[in-house]
Amino acid sequence: MHLIVCSKKDTASQNIKNHLIELLSPDRRKLKYCTFYDAGDTGIAEIEERLIYADNLDSKLQKELNFDEILFASRHSSKDGRKIFTTHVSGNVATADFGGKPYSLAKPSPVRMKNYCLALKKKLPEKPEFSFTMEVTHHGPSEISTPSAFYEIGSTEEEWKDEAAGRIVAESLIESIKDSRSDWNIAVGIGGTHYAPRQTEIILSTTFTFGHNFAKYTFEGLNSKIIKKAIEISNAEFIIIDEKSIKSKIKKLVSDVSNELGIEMLKSRVVKAEYRL
Repeated sequence: MHLIVCSKKDTASQNIKNHLIELLSPDRRKLKYCTFYDAGDTGIAEIEERLIYADNLDSKLQKELNFDEILFASRHSSKDGRKIFTTHVSGNVATADFGGKPYSLAKPSPVRMKNYCLALKKKLPEKPEFSFTMEVTHHGPSEISTPSAFYEIGSTEEEWKDEAAGRIVAESLIESIKDSRSDWNIAVGIGGTHYAPRQTEIILSTTFTFGHNFAKYTFEGLNSKIIKKAIEISNAEFIIIDEKSIKSKIKKLVSDVSNELGIEMLKSRVVKAEYRL
């Protein structure tokens, strides 16, 4: 089962949940750790706590439910108030400022993220004031061993409550679950800003998807151990670097990991040129 997790403390999460219920017509029942909405292959778990603090949620819910993937339906907050849809994997590098633990990474769901992005891309003309962007790995929960990712509406209360935005995310989640295509190239991304513009272009227009992405602002704490861990749990066969933001020290670090693990390191411009959809 694919489990979509929503929080009672998250306005955007509630917005998306309401549309999911309308679209799926699930059966509702109360469990120990959540309110569960059963729609067969897709379930919705509504929890009390904020999603970013839901470490080990999968092990708790698996005491009562059988699922193999988590899709966190969430809000995105930013001071600039941009109108965006975002997706990313959760986890932390050196610090854990917003949930999770330092140097801890949730297991990604790169195929679902890819299929969601392609479904969402087709719906963006319905909300022309919104754009889509990936984000890099940042907040918690980091202690999630079931494949997972965040699917978000940003960035203020106005957008979180937007009914059309909530419906687009709900529809895209459902379509991504129904989409059986899985033959994507999986990479870990290194470099760029928080909103990962080159990774965003790559996931929308090439045969690549991503597990974890590490922004330039994490480079001081980035090390070979966490890059190797990201590659392992992402099931990645490539590392893609944002060559415009990587200096020689980090490039050597990534190259050493690439050589040690025997996986290919690619520049983003090469991927965009040679792996078009």
